[in-house]
Amino acid sequence: MSDGAGPESETETGRLKQWLLLDGNRFAIAASIAATFGAASLLLSISGLAPIADAQPLFYAFSGLISGNFTLITVVVSINQLLLSQELKSPGELESEIQQTVDYREEVEAVSNRTAPAEPSGFLRLVVESARRDAQRLGGTTVGSLPADTRDEIDEIVTELTDEFDRIDGLVEESDSGIFNTLSTTLETNFAHEIQRLETARRAHGDEIPAKTDDAIDDLLDRLREMDIARQYFKSVYLQVELSRLSRYLFYAGVPAVGTAIAALFVMTVASGPPFGRPVRAVLFPLAIAVGVFPLTLLLSYILRTATVTERTAAITPFTTPEQEI
Repeated sequence: MSDGAGPESETETGRLKQWLLLDGNRFAIAASIAATFGAASLLLSISGLAPIADAQPLFYAFSGLISGNFTLITVVVSINQLLLSQELKSPGELESEIQQTVDYREEVEAVSNRTAPAEPSGFLRLVVESARRDAQRLGGTTVGSLPADTRDEIDEIVTELTDEFDRIDGLVEESDSGIFNTLSTTLETNFAHEIQRLETARRAHGDEIPAKTDDAIDDLLDRLREMDIARQYFKSVYLQVELSRLSRYLFYAGVPAVGTAIAALFVMTVASGPPFGRPVRAVLFPLAIAVGVFPLTLLLSYILRTATVTERTAAITPFTTPEQEI
C-alpha cells in the first residue's frame, strides 16, 4: 500500500505546487495567505496565548502595517516607472521594432502559406502546425535512405517532437486566448536536447545523410527556433501586462489596508481602551490584520508567478538550464 501512496502523494504535491506558482488565481492565493495570518492571530487570541489585554503591541503592529503598505505604494510607483521607461521610444526605435516583428510574422506566414492570426493563441498554433509538418517531413525522408541506426535515432526524435507539438496544440485549444494561458502551454517545452541530438546525428553520419534529409533537418531547426522566439516574445508581453495589473491591484488593495490600520490605531487611542469588549476585540483585530497584510500577500502571489515564468524561460534556443529541465 505504501508503494502506491508515494507517487500519488508526489503527484498531489506537484499539482499543488503548479497551482501555487502558475495556475492558481492570484487573488485567491493572496486571500488564502492573508486569511491564514488572520486565523493564526484569532487562534492565538481566543486560546489565551495572546489575549490582547494590552493594546500597546497592537499599536506597533498596525503602525508597521501602515508603513509597510506605504512602502508597497512606492514599489507600485517604481513598477510603473519601469514600464513607462520601456514604452517611451523614439519614432526610429518604434519603426525598427515594428519592422522586426513584421519580418518575423512574414517568415512564419511564408513557411505555413497562411495569414498568421493576430491573437497569441492562434499564432502559436500556426507555428506549432508548421513545426509538426516539417518534423513529419523529416521522418518521411529517412525511409529507405539512411542506415537503420541513424534512421531510428531521427525517427525517435521526430516522434518525441510530434508528441510535444500535439500536447502544446491541445493545451492551446483547450485554454483561453489570454496571453498567460498561451504562454503557459510552452513553459514545459524545451527543444535544446532535440536540437543537440539532431546536430550530433548529422555530424556523425554526414556522409550518409542525403541532401533532402539534411534540408529537412535545417527546416525543422528553423521551426524550433521560431517557436522559441514566439515564446520569448509572449513572455515579454505577458510581463508587461502582469506588472501593469499588479501595480493597479496594489493600489486597490493598499488603500483599504491603510485605512483599516489607521482606523484600528484610532480605536486604540481611546483613553479608556477600545470601546468594545475582549471577545469582540479578539475577533476584530485579527480581521484587521488580515486586511492589512493583503497587499503584501497579493504582491507575493504575483511575484511567485512572474518569477517562475522568468526562471523557466531564462535560456533561449539552443541552450537550456537545470531550472528548465522539469
